[in-house]
Amino acid sequence: MANNLKSCVLVKGNEEVVKLIDSMIDKVRDNESDSSVTAFATAFYDEVDLDEDRGVMNTWSYENLGSKWTTLYDATGEGEFLIESAWYPPKKFFMHLYNLCFPLDNDVVIEVTYEDETYSPVGAVVIKGIEYDPEDYDEKQGNIWVEEDNSLEDPTVDKDWDDEDYDQVQMEFSESVYEKQQELLDKCRKLVETDGMMFHEYQD
Repeated sequence: MANNLKSCVLVKGNEEVVKLIDSMIDKVRDNESDSSVTAFATAFYDEVDLDEDRGVMNTWSYENLGSKWTTLYDATGEGEFLIESAWYPPKKFFMHLYNLCFPLDNDVVIEVTYEDETYSPVGAVVIKGIEYDPEDYDEKQGNIWVEEDNSLEDPTVDKDWDDEDYDQVQMEFSESVYEKQQELLDKCRKLVETDGMMFHEYQD
């Protein structure tokens, strides 16, 4: 059985971009006839390979999302939402999301923090447009940078939920996960500017 991985996606863009993202989230939520996997895919992609039961084909998901399946987990609005995927963060989806937003705002930035349910890995992704030498490129290109950490170990694994210090230990660990994600996100923000890779060069 695949590990579930949660990603928090923040799209930093103008009003048109925020409206686009929120409308797609609404489309996922309003789809009551399909599975959560199909509802997500068909809201963000025009062409999705479905089987006879309207299930998303795994080959399509790997090629277009970057994971076996992806679903909407929650949304706070204003271009921010949480997704859940199998094993891996759906980095190809993040790049697709950038490509959807770029025509509406050339300065749009996609920022993601993620964590596996075992906390191995936790990580961050930043995608933004970078100006290139006009002799090589005549427009901005989408660039991606990813930072990941596999060193965190959940100290509550060996505890029972009714242990006296369980809540305190869990809270402190959650804070350490958040701090690690912010540290990785800061690295992504800096390195995407200098070392970021164009989408067609990025090998997941």
